[in-house]
Amino acid sequence: MAREKSQACGVDASDLYAAAVCWWSTAIAPAAVLPSWPEAPLSVWSSFVSKGTQLPPLHAALDIDRVAPLATRQHVTSRREFSSALFSAHRDYRTGRGADAVLLTGSPFPPSGQRASTITPLLEGPIRQAWDGRHYFISRQWHHKRPAAPPPRVGVMWELSSDEWQRFNALHAATFSRSLHFTRRPPTPPSQERRPNSPALQWLHALTTAYGWVFQHRPILEFSPAAIDKLTAFVDAGGAKRSTLPRLAYDFLVRDRDHLCRISGALAASEMSRVQGIHVDAAWSLVRRAMLDTLTLLHTPSSTIRNLTAGLDTAISSVADTAPAETPRQIKSWGQKPTLTSTTNKTRGASVVNRIKNWYKACQMCGEAIHLPHQDRAYTEAAHIQPLNGDTPGPDIIENLLCLCANCHVRFDYGALVISDSLVVIDTATGKELGKLGMHPWHNIDPKFLRHHREQWTDSTKRAPTAQQEQPRDN
Repeated sequence: MAREKSQACGVDASDLYAAAVCWWSTAIAPAAVLPSWPEAPLSVWSSFVSKGTQLPPLHAALDIDRVAPLATRQHVTSRREFSSALFSAHRDYRTGRGADAVLLTGSPFPPSGQRASTITPLLEGPIRQAWDGRHYFISRQWHHKRPAAPPPRVGVMWELSSDEWQRFNALHAATFSRSLHFTRRPPTPPSQERRPNSPALQWLHALTTAYGWVFQHRPILEFSPAAIDKLTAFVDAGGAKRSTLPRLAYDFLVRDRDHLCRISGALAASEMSRVQGIHVDAAWSLVRRAMLDTLTLLHTPSSTIRNLTAGLDTAISSVADTAPAETPRQIKSWGQKPTLTSTTNKTRGASVVNRIKNWYKACQMCGEAIHLPHQDRAYTEAAHIQPLNGDTPGPDIIENLLCLCANCHVRFDYGALVISDSLVVIDTATGKELGKLGMHPWHNIDPKFLRHHREQWTDSTKRAPTAQQEQPRDN
């Protein structure tokens, strides 16, 4: 798929693949974790360096909106915009209005001719938190507290010139070692051979299914014995050789195992499997390329590079993987409840409301839309399946939301309509099935919220809520 897409967009297939891994890892970072570091997100950060030749931007060539449904993407072109985007993500996340994940693209680093400025400690702390999660503890001297909840899932996919990258590695240590660095390659010449069966649609369908599975099950992506052995051999083989590298090269390679684990986890999640040895092999091909490109950009002697990579190649390939793929065990879904600090935060968060309303232009139940000519839009309401209020409040997430018209919203809130696990709408007064719920391909409803709603209203002894219990409907 990457090769076919790259030929159409004029970019190299391996560049497109690396960018897709970065994007995919950010998309699933709010839901999937690794057992060795559960507080750290799965996000893979990357920077792509163009050396003189003007190449098409990867974020445009990737057609990102079809690959993974991130809540938001922000394109930054200066350190000020980078700082603003990062702090906005933290602020919105703390107040309950934040998106599940945000990917930052562009280049915040000053080009040639502009005065260079280092990242201040005030910004460096949130950068490290975004990559390390709650595992990272900010120094007291910066007047930050250890976050009570995980920070927002922030992905980074920079596209830089060679000059910008040189300023990046010299001045921005917090993000330099946390990023995989790739030198952009010229596009692959189109193949003269036509393939009768294109895998592109099959690949996209598989990724759609995997995305739904990840957010429904919230898996711990455990490692198979072979995968653990490969990682152990990798660390042992590289330990002594890394110490002989120049300081900046050593600083970059100090996190190569973390990069390998994150990419392995992202690839395993795309196959709905625990991390196998084959995933480590595939991740190593990407980390290996980043290692070669980075050390070359840092003018490391070629003999040193060959010696390092040859030892790591041998360590990875020396461990055989014969275990079959297995589905990872599940963790509790939606373990973090929203922190409601004010009346405003009890209502629907703006980010998820906008997302679900953009997906649906009509009611999911009846298919009707109320058109408002003066606003030139269809009026719909975002409805919680398990309410935010009450004895057992539901979470403020997209998997607990429906997009309904005002009529169906009231009927659903008061139990006149319920939804089966197979997403069939049922009239509780007559028991009649009214049809399937309309669904966007990226909307994955957690069945446990549907069951909770049915349990509240299928018992004939249930009473309608009193005036004190009623809450304003979400818009």
